[in-house]
Amino acid sequence: MKSCLAAIILAAGFSSRMEPFKPLLPAGSETITDRIITTFLRKGIEVYLVVGWRQDELKAGIKNYDITFVENRDYAKGMFTSVQAGLRALQANHKAFFIMPVDIPLVRPFTIKQLSEASENQPDKIIYPVFRKMRGHPTLIPVKLVPFILKWEKEGGLKAFLDTHEAMASEVPVPDSNILFDVDTPEDYRLLKERLQHDEIPTEDECEAILSDICSVPQNVRSHSLKVAEIAQMIGQALLKAGQKPDLTVIRAAALLHDIARGQTNHDATGARMLEEMGFTLIGDIVSHHIDLPEDNSSVSLESRVVYLADKFVQGEAVVPIEERFQSAISRFGGTSEVETKILRRKQQALSMKAEFEAIIGRKLDTIIFR
Repeated sequence: MKSCLAAIILAAGFSSRMEPFKPLLPAGSETITDRIITTFLRKGIEVYLVVGWRQDELKAGIKNYDITFVENRDYAKGMFTSVQAGLRALQANHKAFFIMPVDIPLVRPFTIKQLSEASENQPDKIIYPVFRKMRGHPTLIPVKLVPFILKWEKEGGLKAFLDTHEAMASEVPVPDSNILFDVDTPEDYRLLKERLQHDEIPTEDECEAILSDICSVPQNVRSHSLKVAEIAQMIGQALLKAGQKPDLTVIRAAALLHDIARGQTNHDATGARMLEEMGFTLIGDIVSHHIDLPEDNSSVSLESRVVYLADKFVQGEAVVPIEERFQSAISRFGGTSEVETKILRRKQQALSMKAEFEAIIGRKLDTIIFR
């Protein structure tokens, strides 16, 4: 379904700080430009690609899409001329438009979704994505400002214009540090390839943004999750020394985020769905298993089992033996035989997992965790 939004992708400039032609640099299995185009098209957003320098090469180097190419003959005069060229080409059916430089290629689809929804609720606002209180790209601007942007002749380009309309600004927190990441130098491009390898794993800062800015997780739950992450890291490192191959970065991220939906019904499944929607499918899968594992858990990842077990060592913010944790649960919730049976089953499952890890490590986990 087509959106009433448009995206103007600015790809007309010289790319002067990099020897290769930046818009056609590979980003995984596609080019930087392809990646940005598909991010918008998959959300039903109409794309206008502004071209200029080496435009024939750019058009030939990307995949075939149903998009509008906009030629900016004045590209040598700066990026603002590309903004204006894109605006002149906009069709009348659009209510707002994204401005996206081609050198910001890793913005996640969930960010575009958040901004689009914010525009629906605040159609007269200039919508800025914000990561840890810092504004990034893309900005979503109502079309009623188009005539004024086209007439703007002062220094500073689009940013200077938007600064004069700060009263219209609305900031949307996003769990996406990529809104601040641009590719201007060879070192930036090296970092891009590194980021792509871990695209499904939120960084420590992104975890913090999810906990505080997106989900508003209470401090006591965050403290519990931090303690679970510490225990999970201990178990993971012990397994690593024993010849296993746990991903400690994945373990930490999943442990920090395992209770983001705490207080909601089926918070394990709810939290998993939230993370999958954000683009963190791998972490969501681990979160979905943090309360219960299937009886046959041979297909469950090692990282899932580590986070699951670490959670069973933490009661509130205190690290306790598994037996104590479950005895406390029986005291609090075991009013019926059915509930008590379920708690005892979970206890046995946790102890079995603990024994399995101890056999691999060659020592008792308690001697590592309670040292």
